[in-house]
Amino acid sequence: MNESRVPVLVVGGSLVGLSSALFLAHHGVRCLLVERHPGTSVHPRAVGYYPRTVELLRGVGLEETVLKAASGFATHRTRAGLVSLAGDELFSHEEMDGDDELAGVTPCRLLLLTQDRLEPLLRARAEQLGADLRFGAEMVSFAADDDGVTAEVVEVATGVRHRVRADHLVAADGPRSAVREALGVPRSGRGVLSRHVSIAFTADMAAALRGRRFSVVHVQNPEVRGILVHDDTLRMGTLIVEYDPARGESLDDFTDRRCTDLVRAAIGVPGLPVEIRSRFPWDMAQQTANRYVDGRVLLAGDAAHVIPPTGGYGANTGIADAHNLAWKLAAVLAGTARPALVETYDAERRPVGELAAAQGSLQLAVRSRTATEAEQKAVLDAQAVTMGYRYGAPDDRVADPGTRHAETGTRAPHVVLVHGGRTTSTLDLFGNGFTLLAGAGGADWCTAASTAAAGLGVRLAAHRVVPAGVASGPDILHDAEGAFGAAYALADDGAVLVRPDGFVAWRSDGSQPGPAGTGADRVTAALRRVLAR
Repeated sequence: MNESRVPVLVVGGSLVGLSSALFLAHHGVRCLLVERHPGTSVHPRAVGYYPRTVELLRGVGLEETVLKAASGFATHRTRAGLVSLAGDELFSHEEMDGDDELAGVTPCRLLLLTQDRLEPLLRARAEQLGADLRFGAEMVSFAADDDGVTAEVVEVATGVRHRVRADHLVAADGPRSAVREALGVPRSGRGVLSRHVSIAFTADMAAALRGRRFSVVHVQNPEVRGILVHDDTLRMGTLIVEYDPARGESLDDFTDRRCTDLVRAAIGVPGLPVEIRSRFPWDMAQQTANRYVDGRVLLAGDAAHVIPPTGGYGANTGIADAHNLAWKLAAVLAGTARPALVETYDAERRPVGELAAAQGSLQLAVRSRTATEAEQKAVLDAQAVTMGYRYGAPDDRVADPGTRHAETGTRAPHVVLVHGGRTTSTLDLFGNGFTLLAGAGGADWCTAASTAAAGLGVRLAAHRVVPAGVASGPDILHDAEGAFGAAYALADDGAVLVRPDGFVAWRSDGSQPGPAGTGADRVTAALRRVLAR
């Protein structure tokens, strides 16, 4: 049996597994991804991605690509209740109102793009950056020890077996995660709430749509109740319907004939030619793993948390898991951080997963009109859930991101800057090591940070943010809108240290470095704390 060695083995080639490989490759980490299916998803599945997720894709050079791919969905802004696509309207409202209000919070916007069209883009970029992605290869067993993981991988088509030795294993193998089950990691939450099947189909919906475009349609008539989503070609869609085993219903009931009848009833055109492309069974559930880290094995995405799709938090939370984990693995593998840094993945991401799962459940109660008054009041804005959370602060776990001002443990705010004559965002400075941002009077902090980083062998870029036209130089950023000080709650001589994932690690809170050498000592101490050194 052939044996190979790789720093990170990723199990599962869907959105979160592909994102894990992409972010790892971005940080220069060699990784091997194995996925038993022959290719990326053939089912539309997830559709919406919040601005924070787009920020993460922007950081690895994918924003322009995904926006171009999603351009046909630009007018799909209405959530509606209809008797059928061709029938009467029961209710409707615009889902993406308020985009302009986010301009001061993020340079990115909500992305609508079906999963089967996003995954190939993630795959291509990950491979371009050097990730080894092997579809049609299944991990059939693994054994973890103190130094790593030994896995056995089988090529599905040939039966050929390989042994892989990895320093770490990232389990992104879905809600029924075989890795999680093998480790015996329990889950908490409300469990399975209902069972559903998503029916992917091809049919001409143009006439029924009558020029309208929907993000989501709630269909309700005597023949079918469910969710209908159509793509930008108006020929491909997904119908999601519930079934109940307690009533003797099963997946076997969804034959081609029955699925065709359900799709025709949902569109509202009898006799419409329909092709059933696939069926995808899934459970609506609220479950979170009791730990995300088990030695050298890390759980991510649905393997770590199953979130009701109401609210659209599942894929977004999973991709953020991968982003949090990638830089930590990179630092540990490079020797610039101790293994304890990887253990912080659980402390940081599990509370976020629990929050997202609880919010998805509340959204479900609201949309099904079963929410109590208290539950309705407990529903948070989606931007708070996806970019307003704070690591390491149980008493300040989540807030409107517009009210965040670079507190430690929060996402560093977006501010428009000019660098070398080019307009950019503070967010574009993060992702390739640590970043120190100082006020106009913070030159000593920049020097101190550079000294500290050199002493620890850590990659760090230091910049001063100054008013437009005040100074110039390679480390000078101009505050195009005069917003930096307020956004970061930073005095002119203050400084903020930002992690590679764009979260604030430390801030000076306005105090200057002090006598020679003490500033470097303070930044060194901050870096050591973050890197568990």
